[in-house]
Amino acid sequence: MALLQDSTSRRALPRQAFPATYLLLGSVFGALWFTVIGGMYVAGLAGQMVLISVPNVLWAQLLLRPIGRWERFLLLSLLGQEVTAPEPVRYKRSAASRWPGLINAVRRAFAVFHDGHSWRVLAWIMVRSVTGPLGLLLVALPVLLLLAPLAVMVDGVPIDFAGEHWLLLCPAGLVLLPVIRRATWALAAWHGRLAVWALGPGRDEIMAAALARAAQAEEQVRIDQELHDSIGHMLSMIVVQAGAGTHVFDKDPDFARRALGIIEQRGRAALGELDRIITDLRGDHPTDRAGARGYAPPPDGESVLTLIADAREAGMEIEVRIATGELPAALGRGVYRIVQESLTNAAKHAPGRAVNVDIAAEGGAVTVSVTNALPGTGPAPGRCTGRGLASIRDRATLLGGEATVGITEEDEFAVRAVLPLSTQLPEGTTTRCALSRGCACLGCTTRRGAFG
Repeated sequence: MALLQDSTSRRALPRQAFPATYLLLGSVFGALWFTVIGGMYVAGLAGQMVLISVPNVLWAQLLLRPIGRWERFLLLSLLGQEVTAPEPVRYKRSAASRWPGLINAVRRAFAVFHDGHSWRVLAWIMVRSVTGPLGLLLVALPVLLLLAPLAVMVDGVPIDFAGEHWLLLCPAGLVLLPVIRRATWALAAWHGRLAVWALGPGRDEIMAAALARAAQAEEQVRIDQELHDSIGHMLSMIVVQAGAGTHVFDKDPDFARRALGIIEQRGRAALGELDRIITDLRGDHPTDRAGARGYAPPPDGESVLTLIADAREAGMEIEVRIATGELPAALGRGVYRIVQESLTNAAKHAPGRAVNVDIAAEGGAVTVSVTNALPGTGPAPGRCTGRGLASIRDRATLLGGEATVGITEEDEFAVRAVLPLSTQLPEGTTTRCALSRGCACLGCTTRRGAFG
């Protein structure tokens, strides 16, 4: 939407704008709308018969939205400014089997009295009834000044001292022409700015649209994280198994067969997880078909042990220590995804290296620590391009905590996250890990208290 920001300059309007035509038509339609709507309101409110007065008021109110559409068309056609159309009138539709059309028409007729846009259009009409004559004067004044000398040619008007004054209006009109032209552009630009409020969506509608866009963006981020974390992890395990099976295919056929079996299981699980995510996005949760179609429930904190068991089966060496009770659903999913992405990161960039997973809950927070030895050659895990570590940080931030990723003093790669068990972390605590032995952050303190 192109907003007009400068009401004192021609630059406030597009080059192809026609402000004089807009003001001229505005004076005509302003008078027309004021006469029609005002007359219907006066006839309705001052009428003595309800059957005549109520329909007049209703029709006047129903005409306001079409008038708003016409005024937006004039703005776009003559001033080159597009004003966003408001949301349609909302009312509860009838589900009755008899005369639903009539009931809906009556409900819509009365819904316009709660329609803020219609009342703003009415205010626009009132303003136009005042600015219309002013715009007409600005458009007609240059013509009147330039044609003023012709008044001396009218029959019965002698060319005398008064006629000489009429002759002076022509050069005065030429001098004032730039000022009048500038005022014409300024008045048209002012109409454009006022139209954004009067003919466009209201503040509540703008806020609702902004919230809807934010919710959509948040949903897109959630989808991206779910697909990256769950499907990406399973595909990483498939790649690890495929590489191991290919390496020992001739030396250990039995291991290669087991690797192929695990690849098949991981592939089926990935398809099931993808199906679950798509079903969740569609809002379709058929409980009676969930088991039949193989939908897996969303992961939680207790699913971490299953995740680690699957990773061990894929060939990863993992040591795990868990000291938590039952976690809230959202927090449990966050812990699961952080561990899942950390294991995926280790499998990609440090294959064959031991991994340590510590999860502890104490003092109002749950802490997660996943460390692995650095690979002998190649880039350190997390130093490669990818979105996994960024996803961990984003997920921790969304849950009200913080994640630290880097290389520790022991030359290990660590992913450490601190998440609040309640609404927020305790005050005065440090959540960013220093990745050192004597780190005094909340996560390291909690793990030392739980595991020594």
